[in-house]
Parts: sequence; C-alpha cells; structure tokens
Amino acid sequence: MISPNRWWTRVGAAVAAMIVTVLAPAAAWAETSGAADLVRKKKSSLGFGTILGGLCCLVVVGIIVVVVVLVLRRQKNK
Repeated sequence: MISPNRWWTRVGAAVAAMIVTVLAPAAAWAETSGAADLVRKKKSSLGFGTILGGLCCLVVVGIIVVVVVLVLRRQKNK
C-alpha cells in the first residue's frame, strides 16, 4: 500500500494514465489519417511560434518544480 505521505505518487500515476489514455489514441489516429505525414513533410524552422512554445513549456515545467519543492519542504517541516 502507498504511504499517505507519498500522495505525489498517486498524482503521478494518475497523470501518466491520463497522458497514455489521451495521447496514445491521438498518435494512432494521426498515423492512420495521414496527419503525421503532413507534420513530417513540413519544413521545420525556428520561428517565433517555436521559441514562444519552448519558453511556455519551460515556464510550466518551472512552476511544477517550484510547487513540488514547496510541498516537499512543507511536508518535511511537519
């Protein structure tokens, strides 16, 4: 049984299950419908959208890391 102090393992498992449930069928659909071929053929460029998307991703990951660190410190101090 999972310890009550390790709630983040439950959250991680739930997030992983959600990602697999949503992304696996989407990837399979993209392959069968030909959408994946369109993406592969598109000339990749390092444009404004790519840079903005990368920065947004880094900000989201940073926020998640900060929240996890703060929660772990709070759990440690109890």
